[in-house]
Amino acid sequence: MGFKVSIVGAGGTVGAMAGYNIALQGFADEIAYVDIAEDPAIGQAHDTLHGVAYDSHTDVHYSDYPGVEGSDVVVITAGKPREPGMTRLDLADANRPIIADIIGNVDEYAPDSITVLTSNPMDVLNYHLYDSCDRDRSEVIGFAGRLDSARFRYAIADRFDTTPYNVEASIIGEHGDTQVPVFSKVQVDGRTPEFDAGEREEIRETLKESAMNVIEKKGATEFGPGRGVAHTVEAIAHDTNEVIPSSVVLDGEYGHSDVSIGVPARVGEDGAEVVEWDLSEREQEMFDESAEKLKEQKA
Repeated sequence: MGFKVSIVGAGGTVGAMAGYNIALQGFADEIAYVDIAEDPAIGQAHDTLHGVAYDSHTDVHYSDYPGVEGSDVVVITAGKPREPGMTRLDLADANRPIIADIIGNVDEYAPDSITVLTSNPMDVLNYHLYDSCDRDRSEVIGFAGRLDSARFRYAIADRFDTTPYNVEASIIGEHGDTQVPVFSKVQVDGRTPEFDAGEREEIRETLKESAMNVIEKKGATEFGPGRGVAHTVEAIAHDTNEVIPSSVVLDGEYGHSDVSIGVPARVGEDGAEVVEWDLSEREQEMFDESAEKLKEQKA
């Protein structure tokens, strides 16, 4: 039996871009595009097929919820976007019922699937998804840490005049204002650089602005999250067990439980397994602050 992916919210830019990247790589035999907005999802499916016609045999098609049956992975990108004047808590309240409806359908038709969620506020909604279903925590993955880490790599590479490909740098914690750049693990061209307090703060400010700079200029981020989601799904499909920063519900790791938060995670066919790094004292303090904030928001 082939590898099947369903994308709920595929009529939008992130869902469609994730689907396009997955189809282009060819590791999935089938991708079902699911969306309450049928016409955009059908259009995205056709556009994807036209884009990969010379490169891939992947079957891409529109589907309603019964069509997610047999999915190995269900990617969830659906949800209301954040609007001016709306807080993250407002957004969580608006998107909780949407996620509850989605997971109800996914549990009915693809109960054995691994979920990968991007909808914001991602960490809060990923915990809500976990709390609403009967999946093991390893099978409920929140995507964003890989995207945040990509932006971190770019910022470091720019500072050291090298390519991001030669930078190892990860972000953990909340996908939001309390994210934690793990400076103690940064490597540039195979060496470990030192950062003073001023440099760290300057880089943090750059990271806070990076997504909004894209959104203000083109309306939304799509290439970064789309490629990152595809990378995560590929790790599951090929059972690579590579470490990808992901939001996972903790059970004592890093001193916290009952919260979904970005951590290093080994991703493979069984989902995401938390990897515990030795953090600096300041990094652990920042992670604690991030976890406590998310615990307050999940209620």
